[in-house]
Amino acid sequence: MNIMTEEMIFRQKLCEYALKNGVTKAARRYHTNRQFVYRQLKKYSGNVRSLTLKSRATKTSPNAHTRKELETKIK
Repeated sequence: MNIMTEEMIFRQKLCEYALKNGVTKAARRYHTNRQFVYRQLKKYSGNVRSLTLKSRATKTSPNAHTRKELETKIK
């Protein structure tokens, strides 16, 4: 992914400001709460790519067929 979105740039600036001036000041300046700042700092590794949004799609479904069910259907 070669695209830097405005949101990623915003989060990078937020993290850099928080590291320099503290979480409370960063939350006030960027009109967000401290919990959000802490969450972003936990993800931030000095690279803007670490702040990309991850997929929220479920990895498994509780109603999905098991392998055994699928095998018996095929036969």
